[in-house]
Amino acid sequence: MILATFIQSLLALSSALAGAVLAMVVGASHRNLCALISLAAGALLATTLMDIIPEAWGTTSALAVAIALGSGYLLFALLSRFVFHVCPACAASHFDEHTSSEFGNIAVLLGIAFGIHSAMDGAAIALGNEFGNSTELSIFLTVTAHKFPEGLALCGLLIGSGASKPKAFFLTMLFEVTTLLGWLLGTFVIRGSFINQWFPLILLHIGGGFVYLALHAILGERKKHPSKLIFTWCLIGIAIILLARAFPFHG
Repeated sequence: MILATFIQSLLALSSALAGAVLAMVVGASHRNLCALISLAAGALLATTLMDIIPEAWGTTSALAVAIALGSGYLLFALLSRFVFHVCPACAASHFDEHTSSEFGNIAVLLGIAFGIHSAMDGAAIALGNEFGNSTELSIFLTVTAHKFPEGLALCGLLIGSGASKPKAFFLTMLFEVTTLLGWLLGTFVIRGSFINQWFPLILLHIGGGFVYLALHAILGERKKHPSKLIFTWCLIGIAIILLARAFPFHG
């Protein structure tokens, strides 16, 4: 089980780095990035609503579910409001506001906000198995789908802010490696200790962050792109998670 989730974390990290490589080699039009963001948003919403919340509902009260979801949503909202956008992909429409002279500040702020974001992704992968094979696969697919446009947008942002392509890729990799730190936290600190009894609430807290990312992505992209494009790809993301539930992962 530990090896399986570690491999999943590595694959999620690889997805982000593949996006970064694409940003260096060919760049990306905002329209194509919008499609990827919308697909990931659908997957984030579907996993939270169809897997995380239903699985936790039977083990805790409705009030606890609401508080845990709300705390995850609020954490990401506060980080985005007062620190920096926790998800570069979901905030891609804001990239043009930054200039190369702000690169140093951008890198520092990204390190704080993005480190928390990616660590929660890794923890979600580590804890997904606690809710069963179907939920584990849904979370893995969701995080991996989200990581590709994330790495693409993050590396593109850093290049646009004046960093050389090698430096932008290195920083993207540095920020994304916190996914593995989150996996370590979920595997060896949360699971197998007294904190383990709280894992449904912890995963719900992460799910609240997923909801924030999804809604922020959809609403943000509607400012620059047709709703049909956004919701079509969002539905494709939902369909991916539905297929994952229909064919649960074993082994």
